[in-house]
This record gives sequence, C-alpha cells and structure tokens, in this order.
Amino acid sequence: MTKQSRIVQEEKKESVLNETAKNVKNLNTGWRFREDGTDTWHEARVPGCNFTDLQKNGIIDDPFFRDNEKHLQWLEKKNWEYQTDFEISDEELSYPQIELIFEGLDTYADIYLNDRKIACTDNMFIEWKTEIRSCLKSGQNNLRVFFHSPILYVQEKAEKAGITYPAGNDHSETKLSVFSRKAPYHFGWDWAPRFVSCGIWRPVYLKFIDNINVQDLLLKPEVISDRKANIHVFVELIALSETRIKLTVYCLNGPFNVVNHITFLKEGYNEIKFMFSINDFKKWWPHGLGEAHLYHFVVSIKDHQTTICSLSRKVGIRKIEVINKPDDYGRSFYFKVNDVPVFAKGANYIPQDSFLPEVNDDRYQRLFKDIVAANMNMIRVWGGGVYERKLFYDLADQHGILVWQDFMFACTLYPGDEPFLQNVKNEVVANIRKLRGHASIALWCGNNEIKVGWHHWGWQELYNYTEDTQELLYQDYRKLFEKLLPEIVAEHDPDRFYLSSSPFSDYKKEEDFTVGDVHYWGVWHDEAPFSDYKKSIPRFMSEFGFQSFPIFESIKKYTLSDDWDISSPVMQLHQKHPRGNQLINDYLLQEFNPPKNFDAFLYLSQVLQAEGLKVAIEAHRRNKPYCMGSLYWQLNDCWPVASWSGIDYYGKWKALHYYVTHAFRNILVTGEISDNNLSIYVVSDLQNDETGTISLQIITMKGEVVADFQEEVEILANQSNFCVRLDLDSLIGDLDRNNLFIYARIETNDDYADENIYYLLPTKELSLQQPDIEYSLNVESNRLKVRLKSDVLVKNLYLWFDSFTGNFSDNFFDLLPGREKEITIPFQPELTGNVPELKMISVIDTY
Repeated sequence: MTKQSRIVQEEKKESVLNETAKNVKNLNTGWRFREDGTDTWHEARVPGCNFTDLQKNGIIDDPFFRDNEKHLQWLEKKNWEYQTDFEISDEELSYPQIELIFEGLDTYADIYLNDRKIACTDNMFIEWKTEIRSCLKSGQNNLRVFFHSPILYVQEKAEKAGITYPAGNDHSETKLSVFSRKAPYHFGWDWAPRFVSCGIWRPVYLKFIDNINVQDLLLKPEVISDRKANIHVFVELIALSETRIKLTVYCLNGPFNVVNHITFLKEGYNEIKFMFSINDFKKWWPHGLGEAHLYHFVVSIKDHQTTICSLSRKVGIRKIEVINKPDDYGRSFYFKVNDVPVFAKGANYIPQDSFLPEVNDDRYQRLFKDIVAANMNMIRVWGGGVYERKLFYDLADQHGILVWQDFMFACTLYPGDEPFLQNVKNEVVANIRKLRGHASIALWCGNNEIKVGWHHWGWQELYNYTEDTQELLYQDYRKLFEKLLPEIVAEHDPDRFYLSSSPFSDYKKEEDFTVGDVHYWGVWHDEAPFSDYKKSIPRFMSEFGFQSFPIFESIKKYTLSDDWDISSPVMQLHQKHPRGNQLINDYLLQEFNPPKNFDAFLYLSQVLQAEGLKVAIEAHRRNKPYCMGSLYWQLNDCWPVASWSGIDYYGKWKALHYYVTHAFRNILVTGEISDNNLSIYVVSDLQNDETGTISLQIITMKGEVVADFQEEVEILANQSNFCVRLDLDSLIGDLDRNNLFIYARIETNDDYADENIYYLLPTKELSLQQPDIEYSLNVESNRLKVRLKSDVLVKNLYLWFDSFTGNFSDNFFDLLPGREKEITIPFQPELTGNVPELKMISVIDTY
C-alpha cells in the first residue's frame, strides 16, 4: 500500500459523514409540551410542531380530515411551551466552549436554559446558535422553549405600520403574514389550508468545541477546460488560541492526489483559502444529458497530530450560466450547462406537508424518484414555502435535477424598515452559504410574482393607496429585491445568476412573451381555452397550470360518503380557489359529456388537466429554441386538496404526471393541427444527431388503418425538427372524423421510440365504443406485469387495485385497438399470492 493510500484509509476511519458526527449531543428526545396557562404536560416529538403533537396526544383530531381545519384556528392565538431535561457529564463540561444549536424554530421563541433566558428568535428560516457553557451544570439540565403566538406577536407591528399589505393568500381579515419570517403558505394559499403552527421543526443538539470551531467549508469547482478544473477551498473557523493546523483534502471516488495545506491560526476568526487542480475529470450533467457525477471529497483538519474534524462534501464539477441577453426576438432566458443550452423540463415545488417535520427521508426519496421518472431536469423551489433541508438538495445533486431557488417571498409587498431588512439579511446570508456548494443550484430568484403584482394586479386602486404610500411601498420593494438581495448574492455566491422577481413580464400583451420568463394564467384564471397554449409561447414558461381533483381512492382517505359531491361543505373546504370547482366543471363540459357520478367527475378532471397541459408542454418544446423552459404549476401537494398538482398528497400520480413522463422525453414526436393541415415535429434534447423513421397512421376506432405514411428523417441535436406537413382532407376524404385518430411514431437507429396520438374532434364528439379488454397478470422479477389488449380504442384507461398504494409504470393511457400494451407495477407483498381484482375505468364509462 502506498503512503497516499494509507493516509486515505486512516482518514476514512476518523469520519466521512459530516461535521455533526463528532463531539455532539442530540437533544431531540424527552420533550414535553403544554399550552401556556395550563398545568398538564404532554409528550412532544422533536422535530415537530404543536398541531402534530396535539393530534398524537389525542387532544385534536386529524387536521386534514373533513372540515377539521375550520375547528382548529384557535391554536394560532395561543402560546405554547416545550421543555426537556438532559444530562451533562464532567468530561463534557470540561470543553472550553459548548454551543446549543437549533436548526429551526418556528418562529417567535424565548429559549431558557436552567431557567436563564439565553436567546430570543424571530425567523423560521435560520439556524440559531448560542454559546451556553456558563449556563450548564454537571448532571441534569433543563431546556425550555416558550413559543409566542405568531399572530399576537406581530399584531402590534401591523398596527404601528398603518398600511394594509396586499396579502390576498393570507386567509384572515388582518394580513399579518407579511411581518413574519415564517413560511407564507402556513397562513393559507389557494391550494393550502391555514395552519399557523409553531414548534421545534428541525433538530436540536449541543456541539462541544475544544480549540477550533469550523464555521463554514466550501469546495467551489471552476471548469478551466474539458480536461482541467480547479477546486477552490474556503474554510472559515474560530480559534480559541493561536495554533498550527494541517488541512488534508482527499477524494473517496477519484484518482486525485492528496492535498495538504498547513497554516497558522490567530486567536479569533480565521479565513483560509487555497486551490488545487484536477485533470481528466467527469462533468456533472443535468438528468437526461449525462451522468450527474459527484466527487466525494473529505477535508480533514488536524491540530498538531489530533484530528479536530473530518468534513465531507460531494462536489459536482460543471459550468452553469443563465443567458439573459437581447436577441433577434427580444431578450432570451435560458440555462447553459457545460456550454450546452438546456431546455428546462420540470415543475414548481411546494412544501410536501403543512406540517413540515412530518416529511421523512422516505418521502424525499420517493419524490425524487417521481421527478426522475417524469424525465424532468429542473425543479423550482417556490418562494411561499421554505428553504428545504439538506437531503432535498443532496438528492437534486445526485439525480441531476437543476434547482431554481426562490427566496421566501411571494405575492405581497413587505416592510422596508431596518429591523425587518436586517432579519432578512441574516436569513438570506445563512441560506446562500448553506446551499451554494450544491451543483444543482442553478439560479437565485428574489420573489414570486411581486413585481408583476405591483404593476398589473391593481393593488394601488384596490387598497386605495395614496401617492405617498405608493412611493413608500415601491421604494421598500426596491430596497429589498433590487438592492439588498443582489448585493448579498454578489458577495456570497457571485457566480450564480440573480433574478429579482419571477415572472420577468406579464402575459397580457404580445411583447410580454418576447422577454424573460412568464407565468401564463390565461388558461384557468382568465378562462381562455386550452388552444391558447399553442400561441402563448414565452421565452421561458416558469408557471402555467390547471386544477384537478385527487382520484377517488385518495378522496376516501379524508372524507366520508356523505361528502362525495363537489358542492358538499367538505369538498368545498378542500378546494381553496374561490372559483375552482366551477372552472373545472366549465372546462370539462367543453371536452367531455357530463359525468354520470362523483367518481367519474374526479377521474375526468384528471384527464382534462393532463390533456390541457400536454398541449402546453408540446407547444413549448416545439418552439425551441425561442422557448427554452416549461415548468408547470405544480408538482405536489401539502395536504389532500383539489389543486394544480400532478402528484396528490398521498403520493398517487395523477393523470398529469403520467402524461409528463411522455411529454418530457429526450426525443418527442409532436403534432399540430392548423388550417386542416397536420404538422409533425420531432424535438430532441440530445447532444448528438440521430436518424430515424417517422410513421403516421390514420386509424378507425376499431383498428382499421385508412392511411399510412412513413418517411426517413434527420433529427438534429438539441433542436425542434420540423418533419412533415400533411393535408388532412386528402388523407381522410369523406370518412367520419369522429371515428378516427392519428397515430404518430418515431423510431431512431439507436432503437429509441416515442409515440403520440391526436384526435380531430373534442372527446365528447368521438364515436367511442364499449371495449372488450383482455388482460393477464404475471409476477416476473419482483414486478407484476399487466398485459392488455382491446378490440376497439380505449380512451384514457385508468387501472388500479384497491389494496395497492404505489404507482403503475403507465396509466390513463389510450389503448390502441388490437395492439398489446404492457405495464408493470412495483413489487408489494399484497400483490403476491392471490392477486386482487384489477379495476379499470375509461372515458366511455363516465357517461
């Protein structure tokens, strides 16, 4: 074994986990809580919150069930107290410094250690550290956290401000959310309930410090050429006394030399910078364009011969740019990774639960599997939620998912006084420094929709603002989003792009679509038809969407049979958009016959949503490179609700998510019918040219092929390729269009295939027939395979098992007449032995 290999092996034994793996004491256990003013203490879970703790103790019912939300609003105006006891040994007390670290407190808290007040907190989004050695004692210690009501705490601030802020999503008469640095969606949204929680929502622990306290470690890659990269190492630490240290950097999964750096530390704050080069490295690529390769580096810090700590970082080496420049059309907006323009395919992400500590590691893992399965390469972390936990960004790095990261401001104006701005500064600095080492972070965005709201939503007239108030509010906006935030980004993460507000422009005028990103809500809010998606094409679409309901199996989990009507009080409570149910119904009746029952309505709402967004996504991709991004609203839900999501609260894929897995493929065959002509495009996101064969067939509902067309095509890399335009009249003649569909398929020489189906009339005018579906079920390689075949076309066939909680490989698909379709289902114990009855519904079953 070489000397270098021995060093690596020895260092591995120290610690390759993270900086909290050594010299820490976990304080997440033994907590109890009570409502302020009461005598009874109850068990509490940390991380957790008051709502979930009350539910687990049987004091309140499930907040998500039926109409319980409206019965639990009293909690937000109460104060809550949490405490735990823990032991400190003489050995632990011998450390010269001991820090108490709360990774997250929600939100206004007074912290007491042994009845001594040691800190006050006022921001949910930051970590709170306090040096506490002088407050500790050998033996048992008591830690207590008093949470002030988030509502009562800021009420005085709101009264002093004398301004009503335009927080339309704050579901209360007095809009107090703007004064709190707390997750905005907790106060309600048009897809979220109002649960204004408090609690210890992230872990808490003690950190024992000997002489050196590492504050920050950043390994920042710089691509020099295709073969060479520099890794810049930045370390910030505090030394309690002067000393000499050695930093050793090695890589656990790369053939790089061990790097040693020796330096002297002065007492107090120290900043260490050095750089090393690596050759013949592997680049990190977004999903679908290559491997998301991560190098696992370990930085070991030794004081003389004693290892102080070993800090682990996974680094993706890539170059990322946002190209936002004038061009022939207006002003571009797109991402380049490793000098390759990338069409962004993805969705807007919201927090996965109203009660954030309920989201365990398995839910994060499952979410990213769903993202990857849908062929996405980007997620926008929307600005009305939270900065996500480390695991979220680790998974994004691992799977090659670019992250558009909003700061946590959305849909309202905010105060501009110095205390508020200083609070925001602390928050933003902390979160940039925490996240900047992730390869997946592609962009920082100041806020969601505030600038477009100020200029286009009529707040000035709605709230009767005087000219002086308008000037004050807009100056406060500019201080925060056009001065403070960009200055912080420039100081702490200067190589990443900062966008002050999304969208860049509105969608009401033609010129809005020629510059920057757009949130297009003509469909839905303005009740425009789905066909408008084909002509409303921006440079980058960062929001668009349409609502649907969860499927019936999910509805049953939070309702009773008495609630199974969309006009019932419970179903209306679980619909937060004031016109949501009516809009879904109005659009639905344009495409489908009236559904015969509640179950049919739920199912058709999902098909409607999926078909509508398919029109949009394909239009965006056909118009590449003019349009270079399609991020729909929204990926997921925070509770069971009718919403714009493609995955419901329980993890069930809606029809939309199944459709997206096809619409976001790297090679897409897509058609557009205009002026009785069918135009076919093949869109490629690959970096290499391909040759292939386009096949087009016009087929009757019973499977008769009445027209057949094939052509060899060149598929140019990273382009939208126009292939063929056909005159439908000449192909169809006098045949009934209600009895026909168009089947398009692309096959490449590399055995890649994609297919698509188009109809010539609305679904309600098609001559659909009751099918005779044959199917077989077989367990193969720990998967259940379902093979299906029908005598006639089956529109939007949805399959399920009553006892199955997972998602099929495909669903809500059109089953072609006479052609076998195979889908797979992940292995689950309940699917072995006696396989349950396979159930199905299609459009014809809803009449």
